[in-house]
Amino acid sequence: MKYGIMENFWMHHSQNEYGLASDGDRVSLFSKAKNLGFQGIEFGIDLNYRDDPLWTGDGDLRQAMKETAQTTGVEAASICLHLLNYAENSPASDNAKYRQTADEIIRKTIEACAHIGASVILLPFFGTGELKSEKQIQRLIGEMKKLAPVAENAGVCLALETSLSAPDMVRIVDAVNSDRVQVYFDTGNAAVIGYDIVQEIEELDGRIVQAHIKDSPSGTLGEGQINFGTAVEALKKVGFAGYLMLETPSTDDSVAGAAKNLSYIRSVAEKLQKS
Repeated sequence: MKYGIMENFWMHHSQNEYGLASDGDRVSLFSKAKNLGFQGIEFGIDLNYRDDPLWTGDGDLRQAMKETAQTTGVEAASICLHLLNYAENSPASDNAKYRQTADEIIRKTIEACAHIGASVILLPFFGTGELKSEKQIQRLIGEMKKLAPVAENAGVCLALETSLSAPDMVRIVDAVNSDRVQVYFDTGNAAVIGYDIVQEIEELDGRIVQAHIKDSPSGTLGEGQINFGTAVEALKKVGFAGYLMLETPSTDDSVAGAAKNLSYIRSVAEKLQKS
């Protein structure tokens, strides 16, 4: 397993900031992450995407990120499409215009990933974009079937993060039938919803491509109700070897917060190795 952290972002529903803050530009995050001991970063794209050079490709940001990733040895691991949490950008919407918008957003993000070397795109479905009906599930399957070949050609995996249980996620992924459409697991979300984390991981066997690591309810690791020892052990048992991506509170000092949370999850993993 590898350790990563999200780029700093504002979570609208909780009114809190999460992730590692930059020094004014995304490129600075690579050195920050390296100094802390992270191997990768998850960048985010939100509602201002049409003005975001990571998404548009304008300027030299993508090239600068690619080069800095190579020189620091810290990967641009993934891109999270925060804006899909809004119904008007959802690929599962009953509105054809909204689905067309989502298709454009995802295709352009696949292109961005190919440029910066990222291998995973997180497609979240929460907020007004939450999946609540079988019709939405079937529309999502249809849209993912269209996008899977595009992702495959770019060497990118579309990772779905939802409030649905493991059996429903297995049904969706298996219906799409592409190794480029998988699951993004989230320990904190599973706990809040009331799922058994270990059982969910076991049922998702082989379909988890990346995992958000946060505690519940605070988000800070070791301060909530989650047993990360059993969670990490379950991930290892199903053959997961991807990123444990910290989605932890930035606090007043995002560097100190990141260091504390990384130290915690590393100690958990090291204890498992010794046992």
